[in-house]
Order: sequence, then structure tokens, then C-alpha cells
Amino acid sequence: MTERWSVVKESEVMSYAGTQAQTLPAANVTYVVGPSATLVILQAGDRPDGNAVQNGDVLTLHEPFPEAAEARLTGSDLPLLGFVRVSEGYVPLGELRHVVSHRGPLYVPDGSQWPFPGKSGLSFCKLSIADSLPFDVLDQVRPTLQHPLPSLDWLRFLPHDPIAGLRDFVAGWYADIPTGDDELRDPDRPLPEPLLAFYRAAAGRREVFGLHNRIHTADELEDEDDGLVEFGSENQGVFGMLLDPTEADPTVQYSGLHVEQEREPLSAFLLQFLLCEASYSSPFCGFATVTADQARRLVEQLHQVPLRPLRWPGDPTRHYVAPGLVVATATYDDASVEVYAGSRHRSALRPLRAPGFAWDQFGG
Repeated sequence: MTERWSVVKESEVMSYAGTQAQTLPAANVTYVVGPSATLVILQAGDRPDGNAVQNGDVLTLHEPFPEAAEARLTGSDLPLLGFVRVSEGYVPLGELRHVVSHRGPLYVPDGSQWPFPGKSGLSFCKLSIADSLPFDVLDQVRPTLQHPLPSLDWLRFLPHDPIAGLRDFVAGWYADIPTGDDELRDPDRPLPEPLLAFYRAAAGRREVFGLHNRIHTADELEDEDDGLVEFGSENQGVFGMLLDPTEADPTVQYSGLHVEQEREPLSAFLLQFLLCEASYSSPFCGFATVTADQARRLVEQLHQVPLRPLRWPGDPTRHYVAPGLVVATATYDDASVEVYAGSRHRSALRPLRAPGFAWDQFGG
């Protein structure tokens, strides 16, 4: 391990804050407010929704915050230093910098009149780590549990039966999310079987319909003047996804996109849509812009999904998978490649810790 992240003793940690510093404990974190510096001392552990180091560049803090620590986290001129308590002592994270914070609703005592004397407290704070942590240090301060990962059995259906592949992919990838009340109810209108199969597989789970781009639910479908139906849309409404409801497995058409239609029919496109969402909307993600050769070396250890490439976000966009992991590579006219990687289990991202590959963002 690099010397700058070597474990130090408690006395050395506390010396940074100065004499007569206040020690303020909270959930899995201790704030030390002193005349020389403010210290944020975290307990080691992987807590995606709690107080913890989240990746090599970021740590997050949640309410409740001791009042004396609030101003120090968001606006003090004194140094803000991070440490993680491990069994051997304390791992120094170095200097921390405020990125963003949120405050809760204003609390107004009963009977108060305007101007309200109430006060809103800090509810969330995101801090960046000035010098990114190497992966061996990250594993020490944020040890990641291994979980059983979804299998790749769904690949056996491709390319001949993408609907069966879609059904198996959803069942494995979203196994931790309870199904909704509309699990078995079909819409009261004629629709192609691939879209009905998607609805059945989604079973009311909002995440399956997309957290970035969206497939419309049955009551959100929009009828166009030319007889087509808009069944999905880009997250900012830049383009819509259209189908002919009279066809068994229709061509996916676009409105507002630089191309008119997709390569694969609806049955395979819906699976590709799910893979795109998995790659950039999952709880644990990575993103990088790289050369074609760098992208090729990154995915050579993965299984390529045997479907013709999508036309967005870049043309071509291809998908590669491993157990519990989806990677999308989007190639652009300037030969650059955007790489998106996603998983519902942080440990599944570990194979992407490739030597010499610089991720712009990486949650593994």
C-alpha cells in the first residue's frame, strides 16, 4: 500500500484538529471540530445509502448532523480531513472538499409568526476526496461483500428467442424487487406480443420500465395520427420510440432521432433497452470515454450479446455481459467510445478494474 495511506494511530489523527477539539459521534461517523481542522472519521464498511466511502473519489454523509459540524462541512476555511477507522488504526483519506449538500424542510415551532424563527438542518452532504484512492486502499476502507450474482442463462435464447431471453434476464436482474399488482393483467387494447411480454415480465416494477429512458406503461401509450403508437421515449423527450400495433413483431421506428428505425425488431429491441438501462441506471455504475482499442481490451473478458447493435446512444452501441454485470459501448463519428457499466451488486464491477483504464466515474 502507498505510504501516504498507511494506517496511523488515534493520537496522530486527533493532533490535526488541535487542542480542545469537540468529538461529535453520529451513525458510523465521528466529527471532530477543532481550532486547526475539521475531521470526518468514518467506520470502514460498504453502506451505499449511509455514511461511508462510496468510491475512490467520493464519500457521503447523512442526517442527523451535529450542529457544530454543519458549518464546517459546507463553508469553513479550515482544512477538512478524512479518516477511516479500521481494525489496525486509521486510514488517512487526505483533504476533503464539499461537492453538494441538501437541507431538510424548515421546522417552524407551533404558534410562530412571520418571519419564522425556524431553521432547516443539513440532511445530506457529499464530499470529494482530493486525491483518488487506489483500489487496494478502497478495498480496505470500503470492504465489499460478495453476493450470489444473476446467471447468464438467458443468453442461451439468443438470437432465436429474445422474448424468452428478456423474461429470464428480468427475473434474474431484478430478483430483489417485489412485483406489482398488475403482474398478470394485459392492456385492454391490441398490442404486439413482444410488448405484452415485456409488461408481464416487468410486473409493475418501475425500475424495469427504465430510470433513464422509459418504456411507457399501457396507460401511457400515445397514439399517433399515422396509426403508429409511441411506446417509449428518451429521458428528456428528445426522441420517441414508435411501433405499428398491427404487426406481430414490428420494426422499432423513431421520431426526433437522427435515424428512422432500429436494426432489430421489437422483440430483441426491448431486451437491448433493458441492457442499456442496466448499464447506466443501476445502483453501481461506471463511465468512461476511451479509444476503440481501450474499449476492446476492457470487454474482451466478457460475453458479447449476439444481437445487432443499437443506434443509440452511439451508432453502433453493443452490449457485453458477465454474471451480474452489463457493459455498453457506444461508438461515435470521431471514433471515441463511451463505456457504461452497471450492476445491482457492487462486487460484480471488480472485473473492470483494468490496469491502465481510467474511469471518469466508477462505483466498484
